[in-house]
Amino acid sequence: MSSRLQKKVVTLVIAALVLFLAAYEEGRIARPAPESPVPTPPVTEARPSSTSSTVHLQTTTTNAVVVHVADGDTITVRRDGEKNDEKVRLLGVNTPETVDPRRPVECFGKEASAFTKSTLQQARVFLKEDPQADNVDKYGRLLRIVVLRDGRELNRVLVQEGYAYAYVSFPMTSAYKSALRALEAEAKAAGRGLWNPSACAGQK
Repeated sequence: MSSRLQKKVVTLVIAALVLFLAAYEEGRIARPAPESPVPTPPVTEARPSSTSSTVHLQTTTTNAVVVHVADGDTITVRRDGEKNDEKVRLLGVNTPETVDPRRPVECFGKEASAFTKSTLQQARVFLKEDPQADNVDKYGRLLRIVVLRDGRELNRVLVQEGYAYAYVSFPMTSAYKSALRALEAEAKAAGRGLWNPSACAGQK
């Protein structure tokens, strides 16, 4: 190759390189994107897992609000959709008397009344009917099983904890009668509440 030709080639290469650099600086030639950093996964706080010993209580649908507690087994409610308050007699249980003017306050009556008040004060409950029981008693009070928000039936709790006797001489489902009798026997054997030998100085 002649020296003249070599000079032309070198000149062309240099010119092309200058044009390329000028275009690169002006942004007409795309620059390689910087490598994106690998995202760091968020740190999740460790939480203790539930164990089989954890008790999960169900939440019961309610249909009434308690507006007054008269004693251990009698309350006043306002049913959803109703304008008037109604008295409810807890079905299948009988707590010692505290408000009957014809009778003196009976043994463990105050304790039973206090327990029902502390459990139901302005609480929402589900009033459950027994298909074989009367709708109302002779005083016009609704006869109902009172189901708490956690799924427990207050009627059963009162008997099981010794605040009430099983009161099963009136119509109701035989299985419910049997359950209440069994709970009363359990409370009596355990000496709970009114079955405690020291309750009310031993007077029943």
